[in-house]
Amino acid sequence: MKKIISIFLFITFLFIITSCKKMDKPTQSNPVTITIWHTYVENMRDVFDDMIDDFNHTVGAENGITVKVTSITDAKIVNEHLIAAVNHDPGAAELPDMAVVYPNVAITLAEKDALIDFEQYFSKAELGGFVSQFLDEGRLGGEQLYLIPIAKSAEVLYVNRTLFDRFSSEMDVELESLATFEGIAEAAVKYYEWTDNKTQDIQNDGKMFFYPEGLFNQAMVGFKQLGGDIVRDEELDLSNPIFEKIWNAYYNPAVKGGIPIVDGWGNYLAATGDIVCATASSAGSTFYPARITYSDNTKEEVIFDVLPYPIFEGGKKVVFQRGGGICVLKSEPIKEYASYIFLKWFIEAERNLQFTSKIGYMPVQKSSFDDIIEKKFPMIENKIVEKALLTVANMQKDYSFYFPPVFDGFDSLQNQYVDGLKHTAQDSRDNYLQLIRLQDKKLAFDIVSKDTMTNYIKKFNP
Repeated sequence: MKKIISIFLFITFLFIITSCKKMDKPTQSNPVTITIWHTYVENMRDVFDDMIDDFNHTVGAENGITVKVTSITDAKIVNEHLIAAVNHDPGAAELPDMAVVYPNVAITLAEKDALIDFEQYFSKAELGGFVSQFLDEGRLGGEQLYLIPIAKSAEVLYVNRTLFDRFSSEMDVELESLATFEGIAEAAVKYYEWTDNKTQDIQNDGKMFFYPEGLFNQAMVGFKQLGGDIVRDEELDLSNPIFEKIWNAYYNPAVKGGIPIVDGWGNYLAATGDIVCATASSAGSTFYPARITYSDNTKEEVIFDVLPYPIFEGGKKVVFQRGGGICVLKSEPIKEYASYIFLKWFIEAERNLQFTSKIGYMPVQKSSFDDIIEKKFPMIENKIVEKALLTVANMQKDYSFYFPPVFDGFDSLQNQYVDGLKHTAQDSRDNYLQLIRLQDKKLAFDIVSKDTMTNYIKKFNP
């Protein structure tokens, strides 16, 4: 009897194990549908949807996996809906199996134990193929891997060569001078004065030259380039001597007219010829025009170049990386495994390059960058996108990619910094324009800038 019971228990155990294994992995006879929320719009949405269709008809069909998009909206709304669903708020939507998110949201979901750790699924060899800094961001400052990168972007310098070459030929300003922020600041002031002098009958109507789209990004990266950190213990460390270089690169040319003190995107200013160059995301290359329209409604064909992100003199080559990743929400083992199969397929080097090259983003596999440099990627009709892709591929060889810390209050710090800096620069600019009616420009600048940086720092470091 004991022998029969033992055999029975053993058979039962095997049945349970077999059933679990069957349920843990989808097959054609045991299919599963997994859902995803994403934030891709316009061209990016079409490309992403095409990738999902391709998966569903190939690897997905072979393995009994169907990926279904159940929400497409902007990042802010996705974030709100995810947090509401995790908190089980009344009326909240059902959680998806996967979602495209940024680290600041992923860390909230991780703290609520809502995300899987990809280390459970991806092997060391598979993870070793990623650009390490892209992968590190997905660890959210810890050991667990909560975000898998699928597309990244870096910041670059867009230059309207048509306008710059006219300026360069008359003012002897070389393109190489734009490799540093100090060189850009100097060129910005010269450009304003050069354009102002073209209308002798109208004073102070010079044109602006440079727009730093990510003003706080420039500060964070600038500190890193120069060997420091702008954020220490979740506070801004503006008393660090490094900050003076960051300040001068923006404040001085902004007050003197070379940098627009506005909010918004650099490509809008570029499209009207109101600036010559801008630092912005490489993913924004699709929005830079081949033709600009001036304020008098005249149009001109132009050529944009895409140059590596500038550095501060004496600094190391560091650039800000952008782009979120995909997280997998905890659910059933079979759905988690199916999500892994989809992501493993999606980030395979050649396939990932096909996706990213069409939308102006960087691939996430190290081997893909060599393919870009050798121009082994799908044909790109937009030449600015192609230039951006080649530029970031070359940057990947000798730049370090920086990503910001993640903590509650980070966005507030960023807003305080940017709003305060622009407000200060605008006040100084207004006073400067009043003073130069009566006195020398150098003296006017000395007056408006006296103690301005010190007073600004005191707002953060009393």
